[in-house]
Amino acid sequence: MAGYSVHRFRGLERQEETGPGPDFRVTYSRSSGWQIEIVSRHAHEWAKANASPALFNNEGGRISTDLAGVNHLVYNARTDGLKTEYIGPRRILTF
Repeated sequence: MAGYSVHRFRGLERQEETGPGPDFRVTYSRSSGWQIEIVSRHAHEWAKANASPALFNNEGGRISTDLAGVNHLVYNARTDGLKTEYIGPRRILTF
């Protein structure tokens, strides 16, 4: 079983499995909505093959979507072995 480490990022506590970083990074703001940043090369290839234009507006290294699109991407990416980091208002989670 992998170990966990706690980090701080922008004043937020982050608990994650030790190992490689995330493939995707999810953020939300009232002005821009849900944004998914494509962080790794593997994630770029995965998004190109799997991100449906009906759910996602792919702008190169960033995907704009709604909450249903975020949930869809996180579930499918995790099923395929990719990691997603969510930067929330109080802490950071890795899925």
